[in-house]
Amino acid sequence: MTWEEVKSKGSEHYKTGAIEPVDLYKSAGMLRHFALSSIIKYAFRNADIYRPISISDLEKIKHYADILIAAFGLQKKTYEYGGFVGLRERP
Repeated sequence: MTWEEVKSKGSEHYKTGAIEPVDLYKSAGMLRHFALSSIIKYAFRNADIYRPISISDLEKIKHYADILIAAFGLQKKTYEYGGFVGLRERP
């Protein structure tokens, strides 16, 4: 998925100004931290085992993961390092 495709799936209320917030975060070098923080936020909302898991929050987690993949040009090819399997950034 390209950067523009990922952005098009975002909420409409973020697209009303001259610049979209994700473009600002990306140009300021803050996108990685913003997206990871958002993933943690939406995952933590669902930590209470006595409440149902929110499908909407899971979709948001997927969206922020797609943002990271598109923004940093990650390949889906995996590699192993220190016992963990991860994604490889394009050179």
